[in-house]
Amino acid sequence: MALTFNAVDYGANANDGINDTAAINAALKAANAAYLNDPGAGQVTVILPTGTLIVSGSSDKSLGAIQLLTGTILKGAGIGQTILKVADGSVGDITGVVRTPFNEVTTKASLLDLTIDGNRANTAGKIDGFYTGVRPGSTEQDADITVSRVEVMNCSGYGFDPHEQTIRLTIENSISHGNGLDGFVADFIIDGVYRNNIAYDNDRHGFNVTTSTTDLILEGNKAYSNGSSGIVVQRGSENIAWPDGVQIIGGEYSDNTREGILINMAKNVTISGADIHGNLRQGVRIEGSINTIVQNSHIYNNAQAADNTYDEISIRLDADAVTGVTYYSTGTQVLNNVIESSGAINARWGVREEPTNINGGATNTVVSGNAITGTDAGAVSVPGAANPVTGGAGNDTLTGTAGGDEMQGAAGNDVYVVNHSGDVVIENANEGSDTVLAHISETLSANIENLFLQGANPISGTGNELNNWIVGNAASNTLKGLAGADVLDGGAGADSLDGGDGNDTYYVDDANDVIVEKAHNDAQGNSLGGVDTVHSTVSYSLALTTEVENLILDGTANISATGNASQNSLTGNAGSNVLDGQGGADLMTGGAGSDSYVVNHTGDVVVEVAGGGTDTVYSTIAYTLGQFLENLFVQGTAITGTGNELANWISGNDLANKLSGGAGNDVLSGGVGNDTLDGGADTDTAVYAGNRASYTIGGTSSERTVAGGSEGTDTLRGIEIIQFSDGRLVGDVWEPMPIDPGPVNPGPVNPGPTDPVPGTPEQPVVTSMKGDSRDNTVRGDSEANIVKGLGGNDRVYGRSGDDKVYGGSGNDRVYGDAGNDAVYGDSGSDRVYGGSGNDKVNGGSGNDYLSGGAGSDAFVFSSRLGTSSTDRKVSFDTISDFNVKYDNLWLDNAIFKKLGAGSTANPGALDREFFTTGSKAREKDDYLIYNKKTGVLSYDADGSGSKEAVEFAQLKKGLALSHKDIFII
Repeated sequence: MALTFNAVDYGANANDGINDTAAINAALKAANAAYLNDPGAGQVTVILPTGTLIVSGSSDKSLGAIQLLTGTILKGAGIGQTILKVADGSVGDITGVVRTPFNEVTTKASLLDLTIDGNRANTAGKIDGFYTGVRPGSTEQDADITVSRVEVMNCSGYGFDPHEQTIRLTIENSISHGNGLDGFVADFIIDGVYRNNIAYDNDRHGFNVTTSTTDLILEGNKAYSNGSSGIVVQRGSENIAWPDGVQIIGGEYSDNTREGILINMAKNVTISGADIHGNLRQGVRIEGSINTIVQNSHIYNNAQAADNTYDEISIRLDADAVTGVTYYSTGTQVLNNVIESSGAINARWGVREEPTNINGGATNTVVSGNAITGTDAGAVSVPGAANPVTGGAGNDTLTGTAGGDEMQGAAGNDVYVVNHSGDVVIENANEGSDTVLAHISETLSANIENLFLQGANPISGTGNELNNWIVGNAASNTLKGLAGADVLDGGAGADSLDGGDGNDTYYVDDANDVIVEKAHNDAQGNSLGGVDTVHSTVSYSLALTTEVENLILDGTANISATGNASQNSLTGNAGSNVLDGQGGADLMTGGAGSDSYVVNHTGDVVVEVAGGGTDTVYSTIAYTLGQFLENLFVQGTAITGTGNELANWISGNDLANKLSGGAGNDVLSGGVGNDTLDGGADTDTAVYAGNRASYTIGGTSSERTVAGGSEGTDTLRGIEIIQFSDGRLVGDVWEPMPIDPGPVNPGPVNPGPTDPVPGTPEQPVVTSMKGDSRDNTVRGDSEANIVKGLGGNDRVYGRSGDDKVYGGSGNDRVYGDAGNDAVYGDSGSDRVYGGSGNDKVNGGSGNDYLSGGAGSDAFVFSSRLGTSSTDRKVSFDTISDFNVKYDNLWLDNAIFKKLGAGSTANPGALDREFFTTGSKAREKDDYLIYNKKTGVLSYDADGSGSKEAVEFAQLKKGLALSHKDIFII
């Protein structure tokens, strides 16, 4: 029968303030002697009384305070009931308030049911709570040590610090908190178990597994609110074996200052069934370790230190600070975990292997079967290796190495980075919409939908049987869609685009892009090429692409669309376009802008909208203007032209024309030939090129004749005004020049020198470099112009050349068009378009709509902001097409005074500390805030202070906007 000793019998009395160290040690020595006398009777117990017992260390710190000897059990009345407290005023180091003896092997010893209080507020020196081990560097081992239901608190050093070589150590159901270093340490522990323990509010790690610890089980533990990581498994120093065979089973690791779990220079570590959340950095960080497995765990809402900065699971290398040796993480497996980010601050990636980790060669990383949601950059970013890299159920990004890799994404919208001809991408059917980013020529494998070419080399991209989206790079690419309804976008460069079968869509931004399409039917009459559409941001013709039906102009530039011999549908953009269907019965739709249409088929249909500019039809057949069309030029062999209810300008050719204005105040010009001009209702004008003296006018007021000049003899009906170069007849009254401006419609405005209409005679063009106080249309030319709208609600165009274009006061539409332009809305609520080229787009004051168009554009904010209550009323601009890859924001330091210095000539980079994402500032220097959920960009002059932020721009939602996209001028 096991013996029991009572420490009270040896003079250990609680709550009397007398030092009890000697009495407790005397009781333990007696128990040890009894055990050694009869080991077969089992361990001998020393009972401690309820209350506080005062203890102190020896002059030799290695001896600790209380010696837990072989064969003894030191047992209290329970946590918080029996307290071993270090004496006030203690000044020396104590290597273990309770410890196994120094320089002596201890076996079969237990510590149960008590609290150790290091009293760090009233002591000096490094004090550890519990310690084991013979001596540093010894090959001798303590063995079969058990600690259960023990609390260690307020130690200036470690809480539990089993050290050196201890085998078969068990620590369970214990608590460590408020200590100056780690809560629990496992240093050179072999075959140990730490089970159902709690570590919180320790200054460093919750659990620290280090220095040659092998085959340790950490099961059901909790670590939260510690000053560094929840659990660390790490090597101690150079030339000491790494921890090996550590199992972390279950448990919860949350709200720690760094990682939930850190694996650093360790081997064969398994994390299984863990709950890891709320930590400020990574949920799991793996550095320079071998064969780490993370499986069946719930890892969520970590990376709370900064949005889109840390990853839920990070795999990376580590370098020894002393030797300089670099260690790479290899053999990592991330399997069947649930990984989530769902708060205002989200992780960057669900699983990310740093690209530098593969510099040492193949890493054999496997990521498979995970459900990953909500992370900002994506689900998985793992460079491929000599193994299949497999994504999970979420949206994964898998990256190939410099060698040939096999990558499989599983469910979700996956992204593959391909950079070697030996790369193999595997996708199953119905597993999301997947994308390949290819740095080499690539043909999509089965079940992959999208292909984006990367880099600057002239490479090719080929689709598959699906409906593919294929995008080129900045070089000249060859893109082939094969089967399916494909979207092909060559990007910059002169590209060859071949859609193959199906209803294909092409995006063109270079006039030298070539489109290849199949004939519509094979010899058996089966449909092949489909109905195809081109979107173009440059003037483009389908003349060499007879099997393409539709052409749509995008952007705001003044460009042209030309059809082919087939039946085409041509659609303009927001600029002033020339639409020419060529042969076939064509549908031409202009939209906004002052558009020109070439009509040459009786089946041609022209569609305009109300308020869509001043539009002109050039017709080689008899033609009647449709709704919302203002001007008509009769060309070729046609002789008849008819207006509509608007104020029309109708002009004939060299034949004997019959021109009818219909309703409205019309202007009719017959040109050469004996013409009949019928103004119809309202006040109409016939125009002649010469002076009045060159013509003979006859007839009556209901039907007059005008003969002379070079125009022949014309018959005029319903004409109230006859206009000559030196004056005009109003009825029978002569009004010499100068005269009132006359008809509301000044005549058609040709599209300009860059977009001529073939065969069109020169017509009067209203152009100017400067407007006035009225509502003007002001255009530049092919030179570098300064174009100003001044007062009124103007339309101002820079045209080609590097222009400066100003809207002036009023609500203007301002277009930079081609070239690298500086475009200013000035005051008013303006619509400001950069067009093609690298433009500077500045809305000025007011609530403006900004569009950069093609190229790398800078959106400039230099006008006074409102307050938090008036921001959207004073100056709040909407940017329709901000692209973080190409565009920038320029902020004037006269307005945004906290952001630093810079100039237009030399913009200054924004300090990363001055930018944050979310709904509000969290730090005192969070001056710029981008809300991903709403797309609103705000300026907070005092960061997290009491002043409210001022909203000044609306961007797209969910952009990967960072401080790198913002500059100070």
